[in-house]
Amino acid sequence: MFVGCWNRKGELPEIPQAKQEGGIVHKGTCRCYQRNNTQLCFFGELYNKEELGYGLIDDAETLFSVYTQKGIQGFAGLDGAFTCILRTPDSVLVVRDRHGLSDQVYYTNTYFASSLALLKLTNGFDATPNYQALSSFLSIGYIATPSSAFSGVQKLGAGEVLMYKDGRIESDYLFPTDTITPVPLKEKTLDEYADEYAALHAGAIRKRIGKSTNVGILLSGGYDSGCNLAALRSLYNGDIRSYSIGFRGDNWTELPLARCMSETFRTIHTEYEIDGSEIEALPGLVEQLGDPFVEGGLMVNYAVMRLIGNDKPDVILGGDGSDQYFGTSGREVALHYLISRYGMKPVMNLLYTILSRPAFDKDTSFYRLRFHLDKVLHILDGDLFGFPAFQQKKLLKDPSSFRHSPLLHPDMRSFEHLYTQHAYKSDLEKIINQVILFKASKIADMFDNHLVFPYMDLDLYRFLMRLPVCYKCKGDSPFRIAKGETTAKYLLKYHYKPMLPDAITAKKKQGGFAPMPIFFQNDKQRARIADYILSSSVVSDFLNRDYVEKFIAEYDKESHEAGNWFWYKQNRAIQYFNLLALSVWWERFVREGKTYSKITE
Repeated sequence: MFVGCWNRKGELPEIPQAKQEGGIVHKGTCRCYQRNNTQLCFFGELYNKEELGYGLIDDAETLFSVYTQKGIQGFAGLDGAFTCILRTPDSVLVVRDRHGLSDQVYYTNTYFASSLALLKLTNGFDATPNYQALSSFLSIGYIATPSSAFSGVQKLGAGEVLMYKDGRIESDYLFPTDTITPVPLKEKTLDEYADEYAALHAGAIRKRIGKSTNVGILLSGGYDSGCNLAALRSLYNGDIRSYSIGFRGDNWTELPLARCMSETFRTIHTEYEIDGSEIEALPGLVEQLGDPFVEGGLMVNYAVMRLIGNDKPDVILGGDGSDQYFGTSGREVALHYLISRYGMKPVMNLLYTILSRPAFDKDTSFYRLRFHLDKVLHILDGDLFGFPAFQQKKLLKDPSSFRHSPLLHPDMRSFEHLYTQHAYKSDLEKIINQVILFKASKIADMFDNHLVFPYMDLDLYRFLMRLPVCYKCKGDSPFRIAKGETTAKYLLKYHYKPMLPDAITAKKKQGGFAPMPIFFQNDKQRARIADYILSSSVVSDFLNRDYVEKFIAEYDKESHEAGNWFWYKQNRAIQYFNLLALSVWWERFVREGKTYSKITE
């Protein structure tokens, strides 16, 4: 953790047991290197020092040498989980790794810090909420960079560098994706591609576990965690501790599949079933995550990190990001491509507009049609669980706070172009960097767990950039893919399927999320949650109380109804969770009123 001042003249907050040097207060593991008038502070770890020829020197000195030899762009060749601060007499550079796996960076015109709570301690902090950003959170579950929940605060994105000089602050991308296009089909055979991928994957695991003899793995019962385990066992013969999460009383649980994987590859297995009471941990999660944040896997990550306990493996392998690296939503991408190419998009947009009204916001066939149209028409926007625009007009006290973000123009040169654009602009820049890996890494830090992500290896990333789309999303044509006749992550499955149990490869993957209604199924707990929300000042300051009360009453009624569609119930529960998370955040960061350690007290 750290907090600093751009120009060395600001008054830094006092933090117990922290060190202050060079205009920065830092606490915890920080490696510093200084030469002449330049100082570099490094938080995190590097994985490819040996490949770069720096295997015998400290991480901080490695970054300093890379910067000295290659300048800012040299940071793009570093694979790791890190945040570094490089200060000269007249400038400051702040750099985050490609996926933002280490400390987040919040900043104002005067200060920067690794957490919103630390930044809030700085002199003259302006706690005016960013109402437009908060309305965006209610819609998508997070606040996209560079915005934050406060009007005078910005966030540095993953894979970006922040530069301060002569009173000016600018940011730039180390890994731009605007010009990436699909690669043509090469003369390599499928087996050659598969062998290269497998070698890179094994190498990524080897770099991350090093010489450890105490390795852990998160085990879901699907391909990604299973392939990690198969590759790990191929190069490591020691004990492996595996951890899995299920859901009490719910058919979505994958614990039996995780046990099957554990037995196949001989792990020491531990599991836990979420029962809904975990929502009591939300205040601590809000503190840890900074901006309001809700995602279907939030409590899964919390539960598994808590499950690990004090007897921690040296390193824990997570399977996150593999879906997005290969590209997701192939069917929706194909549908968007086809309806656009055949002139049907205006009609579909009109139908979506008609269905985006309160009259159709019930669990009917119209709701389901709108749900699917939303995914197809807004293919580059990512998942839009939460309150859509027509609901926010009623939900917000001032509806003008809600504004649509600028939309990317879909690349319609071919299905492959659109698929590639979606993979990088939506899957990578939004879902991987700002949702999945942000959440997983921050919650791991909360429990002091050393969680790593082999699929996010820089060499694997470069390999997949060279891989033809047909080996990522296998299908004979956009028409067949639009019908669902496709295989996602084709290359990964082609190589690893023979190594995994049939029970794993034959079952459709659920995904790393919880059935969110589980947190609102208990009547007494739901009543206490409702009391918390309605007594929060966010309802009077930002939200329309009448609409919030109506939403809660309708949810209470629907919670006792059987037979509602899974995704209808899931979205309603996520909306409820969004209201609760915003209420907790508002009381902690804006009003500093309630100090409840548990939501349900």
